[in-house]
Amino acid sequence: MAGGDASSGAAPGPETAREAEVDAGGFEFAFDNEAFSDRVLRIEVVGAGRKRRREGDDGEGSTPVLRVKTIHISSVILAAKSSFFFKLFPNGMKESGQRQSTVRIADSEENAYMELLWFMYNGRLTPTTDSTLLVDILMAADKFDVVSCTKLCGQRLIGLPMTLESALRCLDLPCSISMAADLSEAAKKFLAKRYEKFLSTKFQDELMRIPLSGIVAILSRNLPRVASEKSVYDFVLRWADLQYPNSEERRKILSSSLLAMVPLARSMTNVILIDQPSCIINFSLKREHCSGSFSSGSMRSPPFYCAGHGFFLSAHRRMGPSNSFVLIIQKLEDKGLVRGTLDYEIDVKTTPSLEFTTLWRRTTTTGCRQGFGCRLPWPEVIPDDSPFFVDDKLHIRVHVKITPQP
Repeated sequence: MAGGDASSGAAPGPETAREAEVDAGGFEFAFDNEAFSDRVLRIEVVGAGRKRRREGDDGEGSTPVLRVKTIHISSVILAAKSSFFFKLFPNGMKESGQRQSTVRIADSEENAYMELLWFMYNGRLTPTTDSTLLVDILMAADKFDVVSCTKLCGQRLIGLPMTLESALRCLDLPCSISMAADLSEAAKKFLAKRYEKFLSTKFQDELMRIPLSGIVAILSRNLPRVASEKSVYDFVLRWADLQYPNSEERRKILSSSLLAMVPLARSMTNVILIDQPSCIINFSLKREHCSGSFSSGSMRSPPFYCAGHGFFLSAHRRMGPSNSFVLIIQKLEDKGLVRGTLDYEIDVKTTPSLEFTTLWRRTTTTGCRQGFGCRLPWPEVIPDDSPFFVDDKLHIRVHVKITPQP
């Protein structure tokens, strides 16, 4: 007893300060109570998915209204907590002279939005360990500019275990949220740990449904521990094929976001340029990469597509007695075997004519996955006076034609 109360007179600690913030409010008695309300809030719930849409954005009439809720509200209470409502109420009264205001939300936002309204009246969040619901409330609070709720949701989320859904949502938080960077980092750690062995067969179906931001997070943290670069390359192409059916969109995603992360394709992604996504594809490969990269392995191009089937061009130097430069057209394992006739051709631009010369041509009617290509003696390819380099670039043109079986 001699020491008395050690906490008396002391500044509140972090936990005390947090609880003080949670308990701020005390107007729950007025929630949806006509006697303490001056307006009616009309809530239109539409089937628009998870979209960040503010009142007045274009496209309000483009989605059907699933249901309508009306709540009696105090404009003073809501305007005090939210700059969105502070702006909404005066504008609504000037324009219509009515006591009703309307907001439109997606059906996926409905639960979070009702929690947000409740928070604005009593300053407290309903206790929950559901991190996905907290992300929903966080997004609603940011959308409607309830800064105190945004901050509190971020604090709660940092202390909760993440789920796959909440982690993926945290990767895409807008920068306007003060704790977005911390939550994004926590999400990346969760995904990296969960998919540490992302090439394992038990994860493949699940990973094929994860969006781009999640795949980037997983690859960026786990690639250094992967032994097989070819397996990573194949995984990336398989994921892109399922996520992006449109070949042009798929090519852009692979080139801009994914292939540059894969060591096997990194150098080729940077130096081989695809001029057009068709069955006649043009590449250019710098001399410095030919002379400096092939001694340690091969490079692969971004994929290209013909008649719904994916292909890629690989280039490597074959050491030993043959000492040759090899170009091979290989098929992706995306749509199964091709049934019909395949015509392949590889051309290269040469000096002094600056015209394309056919290096190799092949027709096959087999359904195998074997790659086909050609080789050139390395001493003929790389010297300074090589006819195969124009402006220090090797210009390659690939033809692929598929004639299906009748």
